[in-house]
Amino acid sequence: MSTVTVFFNKRQATIKTNPGKSLSDIRTEACAKFGLTPASNFILKRNGTKLDLSLPIRLTGLVPGAKIDLIQSTAQAKPIDIVLRAVETGFQLTGSFPATTTIWGILRKFEQDERAAGRNSVNITERCAPSQGSGSGRLLYQMPAVRVANRELAKFDELRKTLQDLGCSGREMLALRFLPTEMPYEDALMEIAEFSKETATETATENPSAAGSTGIKDDVEKPAISKVVAEDKTANGFTTPSEPLKSPSQTSEETAPTSVKDESDIPMKNTPEFPEVPAGPKMTIYQPSSSVTPAAASFEVPESAYEVGIAQLQRLKESYEIAGKPQRLLSDKELAEKEEVKRQEIDKINTIKIKVRYPDSYISEYEMDGKSTAKELYAQVRTALRHPNEPFVLMIPPREIIKDDGRRLTMDLKLRSGASLHLKWDNTASSEAKNDHALKDEFLKASKELPKPVAPTSTDYTESDKDNDKNDDKQKAEGSSKGGKADIEKKLKGLLRLGKK
Repeated sequence: MSTVTVFFNKRQATIKTNPGKSLSDIRTEACAKFGLTPASNFILKRNGTKLDLSLPIRLTGLVPGAKIDLIQSTAQAKPIDIVLRAVETGFQLTGSFPATTTIWGILRKFEQDERAAGRNSVNITERCAPSQGSGSGRLLYQMPAVRVANRELAKFDELRKTLQDLGCSGREMLALRFLPTEMPYEDALMEIAEFSKETATETATENPSAAGSTGIKDDVEKPAISKVVAEDKTANGFTTPSEPLKSPSQTSEETAPTSVKDESDIPMKNTPEFPEVPAGPKMTIYQPSSSVTPAAASFEVPESAYEVGIAQLQRLKESYEIAGKPQRLLSDKELAEKEEVKRQEIDKINTIKIKVRYPDSYISEYEMDGKSTAKELYAQVRTALRHPNEPFVLMIPPREIIKDDGRRLTMDLKLRSGASLHLKWDNTASSEAKNDHALKDEFLKASKELPKPVAPTSTDYTESDKDNDKNDDKQKAEGSSKGGKADIEKKLKGLLRLGKK
């Protein structure tokens, strides 16, 4: 096990690390050793460069024994754009939250907003399913598991972490799935009520403005949202605000039959947990080619295709002439203008298609937004994997690794539509993930064959008559201009008696 050394005010602490340990955990341990609270007020730097706290050690480039600095953050944390995406259905919700918002608070906020909008079928934090074994068919709680910042949070204590604690910034993708538990549904609701009350109290104490923005306490909210919040504060769905609050035993007795009676209103595992909102990036799965021969090698190319035509020779000659002329180096202003033009062209890109090739030769094509980041691409790929918790990297062939960070695919990574990436399992991944199919069964069943390329025609290998006519006209124009200039020079020489000894 390797270590890193953290420095703070001429003090140092040695932190044990492993490849999967995130920098946010290192920051938390360092603050605990130095006696600093809260840890979210501090950042990590190396050689004056701020480190992304959401990344694990293996993606930061830090070597064993690296020295990093713990510095108190002076900048105010900016709001973070959150995309909550359901792994099973692909539906997603978006919103902006302060950095001090907990993951549980984000789930509750999305749930409350959707219910306030009239979509009462949305159920994120209070889902249940009948027990599968023999018995009375008791309802069991389904725990929301959120994957964010390269880790999965699947416990109440873990969901209490804030975005700042996880090192999130800018724009984050939250992949949501539901795990079956052995906890009775009634006990889970009681624990949720107590947990939500504690979370609301902590958030209001630490940052009152953050509590208001997350929908926990806000007097200016709409009546529908206020009603939902009031229900959650009383008994979290057991009673309405107009009814008196009853004891837990009475509440459980009255709620259990009601829950079974209204079981059709509770979304089960196979029902969408979100309303029909626009889905995430479009994804198409292609099967490996069944042919040993590449598709490009199946076409017969005639010998005439290798003959160089007049138009090609003319273009080659022009390129040589341009390359042979002395060219002035661009000034800093011209370089900046040129870079700005490129940036504006990239900003105009609305969608980009990215292909990902898996180790078993399956290919997935994602149609993503032009402003998508590498972190969103990683999250999108992870939702389709059979083993989403196993570490992997995306590579630009042959060896360039794309890090799981907030860099834009188009602007920063210079990827264009149709770019092909390769997925490679990390050395620490399990042998089961390496030997098994990379994609889930539902994606394998929905896969289709690669589109067959269209065989080229004979006209694709030869120059068209239009190109030859254009070149002939251009040559004639150049010849006539040169001829006219030569005649004028000859006449001038005759008048001035030049050219004679």
